[in-house]
Amino acid sequence: MDRLEGDILPEQIITLIVRDEPGTLFLISSVFSNRGISMRSIQLHEEPVLCNGILCTQLVIRFFGEEGRKKVLRRLLSRLDCVLESRDSG
Repeated sequence: MDRLEGDILPEQIITLIVRDEPGTLFLISSVFSNRGISMRSIQLHEEPVLCNGILCTQLVIRFFGEEGRKKVLRRLLSRLDCVLESRDSG
């Protein structure tokens, strides 16, 4: 079934501050794939971010979905050990 113009979901943006360690991207992408949500893009900022005295990486994730789904994803992502901070970016 084709989507009507009125049915287009808004783009959502989540910014994460994560520990730069093996498996981080896999864990984050698993949260999305286990819920049937495709990430439109994931942007990795090369400049390290200092968070609680730890050098970390900033990720900006874009996907299409409702605001309620974004809140659920942010809560689930925040529970991962590798995620130190989750920000609402839009």
